[in-house]
Amino acid sequence: MDLIIKKVKIAKNGNLDVAYTDCEGNEVTLKGANPVHSDLKDAMKRLVPFLCDLTEQKEADKFDWNNPESEENADLVRRMDVTGVTISGADSFVSCVLTGRRTLVVTNKVLCLNTPPITLDEEAESYERLSELNEAVDAVIEEAKMYVVDHKYSAVQTTLDFEGTENPFGNEGEAGESEPLAEAS
Repeated sequence: MDLIIKKVKIAKNGNLDVAYTDCEGNEVTLKGANPVHSDLKDAMKRLVPFLCDLTEQKEADKFDWNNPESEENADLVRRMDVTGVTISGADSFVSCVLTGRRTLVVTNKVLCLNTPPITLDEEAESYERLSELNEAVDAVIEEAKMYVVDHKYSAVQTTLDFEGTENPFGNEGEAGESEPLAEAS
């Protein structure tokens, strides 16, 4: 199934909202019932430096693009998140907008951020990190496709199965086997 992803958003509940066109041309909006996989969360995290850079946040000047996975960079952007990617346009005029948020230091309030639309065609756009942005956006799109098509979700344990296993609490709950509690004086 070949999907054309138009919008990917991690909802407040940790599930995925995705808008896409399927192979038959149907416009589909899916509000996922399952939490996103950690691979999708990681793909979104890789977009944070681009959000900083494209919205001209103060951290963009200090970010080390030669070592994006460094601990210093992680510390630098720890108060920022990318929550969504919107793809629009067609053919060579495809552009994307990153949506994210910044948690303010003093008030702990959230500042919502959107990048200006960035054309994903290297001949039409002058953004110096466009190829890296393209790769990061493609990773998010692929993870969103896997969520929709392959049901790649985060595993959620809803029950504990103790069938066929020993009692994890030993004999404590059985009548006559437990020692009485000492009385408080």
